Amino acid sequence: MIPSEGSIHTQSKDGIFEIVIDRPLKLNGFTPKMYRELIEAYRAFEDDPMSRCAVVTANGEHFTAGLDLPEMRSHLSDDYMLTGDDEIDLFGLRPPYRSKPIIYAVKGICFTLGIELMLGADFVVAASNTRFAQIEVKRGLIPTGGATTRMVSRAGWGNAMRYLLTGDEFDAETARSLGFIQEIVDPGEERSCAMALAKRISDCAPIAVRAVIENARSGLINGEAEAHRAFGVTQRALVNTRDFEEGVKSFLQKREANFRDE
Repeated sequence: MIPSEGSIHTQSKDGIFEIVIDRPLKLNGFTPKMYRELIEAYRAFEDDPMSRCAVVTANGEHFTAGLDLPEMRSHLSDDYMLTGDDEIDLFGLRPPYRSKPIIYAVKGICFTLGIELMLGADFVVAASNTRFAQIEVKRGLIPTGGATTRMVSRAGWGNAMRYLLTGDEFDAETARSLGFIQEIVDPGEERSCAMALAKRISDCAPIAVRAVIENARSGLINGEAEAHRAFGVTQRALVNTRDFEEGVKSFLQKREANFRDE
């Protein structure tokens, strides 16, 4: 029997766009079909005016063992693997960038591609049993989804190289101490925790949320001074939106804001 190529499922409800990795019998190892479908899911989320935050989850006991190397071998040397110039890069390594927030909910095995995907997200909820490893050096490869730079920038050179150069596993507590994940929950609670956080984000002003992401990204890519110079322009644009008007009204009326889609 030929193993399933797997798939990526999506659903949108109450402002939250869920993306589900689905190839549990192969530890959710990514095939070209799955990789392309994840790219398409990112675009669908970006283009959906009703979805304000995305959550990426996985079926089965594990998040992903990474790329299915035999299946993906012919694409490994692509500059941007299977991604067109006008498509959103899953790792946020080059424009066009996604503008809306994404949360990852990981569990079990989360190796290689899984780490790089979550490092390209906004934050991560992990089950306490999650096992992480960046094992490309054990396969004669380098990570090409941002781990070499993002692990260094978050954890420092020595802490990053400790795992990049050995391919050793590390646990959820270590991942949090290094700044790779933000929340640790009991196994089975990672999805509900991520969904609850996504709901809190979706209750905030969507234009302001996107502006925060854009400015923070500018600071990382172009330097803090460039991001600081944009404060005035960005804030002047925001104070002319109905989101801001609703924010002021909710403050005066001592109630929760009800932000509509612009």
